[in-house]
Amino acid sequence: MTDAGSTEVFVAPEPAEALARLGMPMEEAMRTQRAVRKLHLTPVSHDVLLPLLELSLKAPSSSNSQDWSYLVVEDPGQKAKLAKLWRRLYKVVNPIAVRQAKGDPKELRGMAPGQWQAEHFEELPVFVIPCYKRNLKHRPTGRPQISVASFYGSVFPPVQNLLLGCRAVGLGASLQTLPIWWVPSVRKILGLPRSVNPVCIIPIGWAKGNYGPTTRRPIGEVVHLDRYGNQPFLET
Repeated sequence: MTDAGSTEVFVAPEPAEALARLGMPMEEAMRTQRAVRKLHLTPVSHDVLLPLLELSLKAPSSSNSQDWSYLVVEDPGQKAKLAKLWRRLYKVVNPIAVRQAKGDPKELRGMAPGQWQAEHFEELPVFVIPCYKRNLKHRPTGRPQISVASFYGSVFPPVQNLLLGCRAVGLGASLQTLPIWWVPSVRKILGLPRSVNPVCIIPIGWAKGNYGPTTRRPIGEVVHLDRYGNQPFLET
């Protein structure tokens, strides 16, 4: 398939070939995982996506409630509605981000994939929207705060499993929240009942370019022991 606006021809791997890559060593997947926003527009087979979603649900959930669901969006009309909603916010936040990055070529280059994705949002192959059911124990907002922690704590472990699975098979993916910033509109577009809350959106497609390795701060700069500010592992 040729991506829109490009002469490049991309052929997706067969499902069996892609899923065989799940044998990638865990350390390699973790070290090279990154938010991949530039994607081929070739459709993603259900024979690849569904096994990844199934594996993702092996993650733990609070009280083993498993009150999660995935909404998979492929319909062009539905994607266009979500894209329209996203661009309303993007037109506000992107100029601010560009101004803040002015004079920093590295940061501006790092923003380019996100800008490309915002411009091509409705063309991306598939959106996965993890949702969680609200109840007395699990609520996304309000008090006690433990309910907030258990709500999101039950969603993001399977999301991370999904991201790692995508990395292993060669799919690009990224966890995002801004494209579903206005929950009432998202709920209306997707037909979600009020008891079901969309948590994030994960655009998925076959990755363009390389994954990693990613660059991170030295662990000694991140780890504080017993109290904040005590950093015995800093390199001197």
